[in-house]
Amino acid sequence: MISPVARSAAPAFARGAAWSVLNALGGVALPFIVFIAFARWLSPAQVGVGVLATSLAEIVKAFGAPGMYEALLQQGPGAHRHHQTAFAILLVLGTALTAVFAALIAVLGRFLPSVADAGCLLDVVGLRILFDLATTQPQAALAQRLSFGRMASRSIVANAGAGLLGGLVALNGYPFDGLIVYLTAQSILIFATTAIGTGALVRPRIYCDCIADMRREAFAASIVRLVAAANNYLDQIVIAGVIGSARLAFFNLGKRVETTFITAASSFSTILFQPLFSLQATAERAAGLRSGLAMLTVICGAPAAFMATNALGVVHVVFGDRWTDAAPLAVILGCSGFARALGSVHGALLSVRHRNHQLMWVTSVSATSGIGLVVALAPFGVVAVAAGLALKNAAILAWMAVLTRRDIPRSATAYVVVVALALSACAVPLVGLAVLAPSLRLPAGLRFLNPFRQPTNPKWSIAP
Repeated sequence: MISPVARSAAPAFARGAAWSVLNALGGVALPFIVFIAFARWLSPAQVGVGVLATSLAEIVKAFGAPGMYEALLQQGPGAHRHHQTAFAILLVLGTALTAVFAALIAVLGRFLPSVADAGCLLDVVGLRILFDLATTQPQAALAQRLSFGRMASRSIVANAGAGLLGGLVALNGYPFDGLIVYLTAQSILIFATTAIGTGALVRPRIYCDCIADMRREAFAASIVRLVAAANNYLDQIVIAGVIGSARLAFFNLGKRVETTFITAASSFSTILFQPLFSLQATAERAAGLRSGLAMLTVICGAPAAFMATNALGVVHVVFGDRWTDAAPLAVILGCSGFARALGSVHGALLSVRHRNHQLMWVTSVSATSGIGLVVALAPFGVVAVAAGLALKNAAILAWMAVLTRRDIPRSATAYVVVVALALSACAVPLVGLAVLAPSLRLPAGLRFLNPFRQPTNPKWSIAP
C-alpha cells in the first residue's frame, strides 16, 4: 500500500518547485536590481561600508540559535509547546545580539575611518538580527504546513517594499541612508509577511522539557549556520581590513553573483527540499536528490555559463565604468556559487535526517579553510582570494556528495548524467550566443540592448 506522503510527493514537489522559483526570483532578482541602483548612486567605498555592516550583522546573528528552525521541523506538526519555547529563546538572543552588534560597530569605527564616518546610522542595520531570528519560528510553522505560497510571496513583498522605501529615501538626496533603510526594511517586512495573517506566530514561553528535546539538533544546526555565515561573510570583513572598503566593494560584486546562486538554492532548500526530505521514505530520497541536482543545474548553471562568457560586457553595461575591474571576480565567484548551490541539495537532506553533526563538520572545515585562504592569499590580490575560495567550494561539494552516497547510489554516475549533461545543454547555446553577439550590428540608439557587446578600453587588472 502506498502511503499518503508517498502518493502526494510528486504533486507536492511540482507545487513546491513552482513556488520556489517564484521565491527565488523575488529573493534574487529584486535585490540585485536594487543593488545595481545603489551601485550607481554611491561610490564603491560607500557600498563597501554597507556591505561590511551587513556582513557583520549576519555573522552576529548566527550566534542566536538559528538552528531552532531545523529542530522545530524535526518535531513534526502539532509541537505547539516547542514552538513557544523556540520563539522565546530567539527573542531573548535577538535582543541581546542587536546590542552586541552596536558595540562591535563602535569598535570597528576606531580602526576603519569609513565606518566612523557613517556614524550611528550603521547601528540600525543591527535590527536585521532581531527580526531575522524572530522570523525563524513562524517560518518553521509554515514549512511544516507546506505553505509554499506564503513562504514564496513574502520574499517578493518584502524585497519590493524595502526597495521602494530605500529608493524613496535615496531619491530625496540621501542615497547612503536609503541603502541602510533598504537593508533594514528587508528583515522587518519578511517578519511581518511571515507572521501577519498566518496564525503561525505563537506566544513566547519556555518549557524545559522542550529545550531538552531540541537541544542536540538545534545546537548542531546552529553551528552549521554559524560556519555558513562565516563562509559567506567573514571573508569580506577580512578583506575590508586588509585591502580597504573600495576593493571590498569589487569583491562584493563578485560575491553578489555567488550569493545570487546561493540565495536561489536556499529558497529551494527552505521551501521545497527540507520539508519534502523530512517526509520522504528512504527509497524516495535518491529520486529527490537527482531532481534537486537537475533543477539547480538548470536554474544556476545557465546563469553561471552566461557570466563566465560575458562578465566583462555585463559588468560594464549594468554597473558602469567604475565597476569594470570586478569582472574577473564575477566569473570566478559565479562558478563558486554554482558549486555551493549543488551542495545545498545534499545539505538539505543531511539537515532534516538527524545528520546535522556530519553537516556541522563539513561546514566547519569549509569556513575555517576559507578564512585561512583569505588571509594567506590577500597579499596576492582579490582575484587570487576568489580563485582559492572557488577551488575550496568545489572540494566541499565533493565531500557532501560522498556523505550522501548511500542515499543516491552511484552518485558519481548521477553527477555525470544529471549535472554534466544539463550544464552542457545550458552552456552550449549561451557560448554560441556569446561568440556571435559582439558582431551583431544594432542601430546606435538600440546598442544598449546588447549586453554582450565589448566595452571600450576594457580593464581586467585589480591591484592587490
